[in-house]
Amino acid sequence: MDSLGNPDIIFIFGGTNDSWAGSPIGHFQYENWTKADLYNFRPAFCYLLDHITRSYPNARVYNLMNTELSEDITNSINEICSHYGITNIRLRDIDKQWGHPSVKGMKSISEQVWTVVSQ
Repeated sequence: MDSLGNPDIIFIFGGTNDSWAGSPIGHFQYENWTKADLYNFRPAFCYLLDHITRSYPNARVYNLMNTELSEDITNSINEICSHYGITNIRLRDIDKQWGHPSVKGMKSISEQVWTVVSQ
């Protein structure tokens, strides 16, 4: 996160592995993180977005939210993005093979992201 240079746009595409692995969800925590806190999804995602928005104040930050995430992860991402004022692009209808986007799925992701970013 510290070596991104001077980006105009930052895309974050996280939460999928946490959702699939059933990682601990934790609580919403927007400051004073300990190492132990960061083993839980909510405080870790808060830490990530806090760090990105502070480190790159001139960048437009977008979160890409995968399909088929748990309700806890989905709701958490929505709330945390809202807290940090980050546009959350909730992807839809992504064609996948073995849980990963196929070529068709990647094209769909690209089109959905472009629709938001180009506005």
